[in-house]
Amino acid sequence: MSTTERKSKSGTIETIQSLVVAFVLAMVFRGFVVEGFVIPTGSMAPTLLGQHLLMHSDQTGEDFAVGFGARRSTSTDRFSDPLLGRSMPLSIAEAKKIQPRTGDRVVVLKTLFPFFDPERFDVVVFKNPTDTQGPSANYIKRLIGLPGETLWIADGDIFAKNGDEPFAIQRKPEHVQRSLWRQVSDSDAVPTDTLALSRAWRGSPWDARPRTHWTFQNRTWVCNTAQPSTLTWDQNNILIDDWLPYNMLMPTVRQEPMADIRVSATITPDEDTLTAGFTLEAMGLRYVWTLTEGTIDLVLSTKTGEVLQSVKTPFLGAKAGEALRVECWHVDQMMAIYVNGERLAELLYDFGPEQRLRLATGSNSSVPIEDLAGRGQKAAKLAWQFDGSPLTMTRVQVDHDLYYRSSRLPSRAVKNPTAPGNEELVEVGSPAFGTHPDKLAVLGEDQFMMAGDNSAYSLDGRLWGNPDAFVSAQFDDSPFVVHRDLLIGKAWSVYWPATNKIGSLSVIPDFGRIRFIR
Repeated sequence: MSTTERKSKSGTIETIQSLVVAFVLAMVFRGFVVEGFVIPTGSMAPTLLGQHLLMHSDQTGEDFAVGFGARRSTSTDRFSDPLLGRSMPLSIAEAKKIQPRTGDRVVVLKTLFPFFDPERFDVVVFKNPTDTQGPSANYIKRLIGLPGETLWIADGDIFAKNGDEPFAIQRKPEHVQRSLWRQVSDSDAVPTDTLALSRAWRGSPWDARPRTHWTFQNRTWVCNTAQPSTLTWDQNNILIDDWLPYNMLMPTVRQEPMADIRVSATITPDEDTLTAGFTLEAMGLRYVWTLTEGTIDLVLSTKTGEVLQSVKTPFLGAKAGEALRVECWHVDQMMAIYVNGERLAELLYDFGPEQRLRLATGSNSSVPIEDLAGRGQKAAKLAWQFDGSPLTMTRVQVDHDLYYRSSRLPSRAVKNPTAPGNEELVEVGSPAFGTHPDKLAVLGEDQFMMAGDNSAYSLDGRLWGNPDAFVSAQFDDSPFVVHRDLLIGKAWSVYWPATNKIGSLSVIPDFGRIRFIR
């Protein structure tokens, strides 16, 4: 064998060895460090998108995702423009331009949980305890309950306690909350051609008073008086509830009115003397945010004016001609105000789940709390108030938070065998796990509770029932929970968003939707 042949053979062997080593390293990396997963369904929408349609409104310029499956009707009359109102259909031409897209692909960090416990509100990938060997073996949900806790889901929020402690509201971190706001309305979203609409547009959901001093034109509200004036939200135009555009092709369910909202606007006064305020009336209470020259005030009171809590903080005041971006938050039993992106004040209040349900339903102590569990609140009232200066307002927006729903157990909750002693927990038609005082979610030392962001259409720890035979035998026979050993990792980022098509091939990711998962 010549020297050249020996070198060639040696090079081939080294190449093969390198490829084998690279393959082994890649498998080790995938098995123990990170791994990619595809989102198949819309249970975490719109945080993470399963198979869906990307729709576009020529009237508002809005793009929005709509959950899609082979069994879903895509009749053109089922598509609406979410920012013009649910009853405002897309044009037939727009509704026919459906673009089917696959689900997001996410990176999951598998090395964290052996060293660090998962935290509440993390997005977690885990083995589906009800079907560890089937096509739905891997699930992705948001973690809402930690080991050793007792949980009660009341009026859409999470309450938890340890041992004999009282229940306490569980508040999301700010970076998580910002990612979870769901848009309801935007003053920039107006029809470009009202004559082309198939149904008369009802106009802005804000009702201005006195009407003679307000105009709405070119996406801008203008008030020409220094006398008291208001913008009041019309719930008959757009109801603030837990509806999501993503679900417009899904079977209709009763929507839940809610008051966990963010209301924001860019306000530019003509004079330095402006006083601006926002008032939310919900659960029989009044929440008021006020900006005046010198102070910001947050006040929680009864509707009769009895102050329950208040916070005052210094504020330089509005300056003539200078725009202020104001955000008023009411979420997870917290009031907060942001001005130009800076959090300037907050007010926390701590109702327990029983008090929360009584306030939400307007019921007194004579009504058993068992009769109130699962019931929601009435539509809230929203209003901006101004005094002391003419002004202009742009980008007037409303967003709502997640709402964890109370439901009834479906028949599939008992598709797997029921362990002795768990019969009442998984009784079909009984309240969902953790949503009723007779069925609080009591978690053991290695048990977690998970829920989907798209609560109305998520089969999750509230509903899925008995674990399969493998989980029951090897880990835990408790229904509704995820054992620690079934955790795979924390969902870290969407690295390959739902793809665009070239011809019939879905090959190009929507790079604008690459994002960290909050």
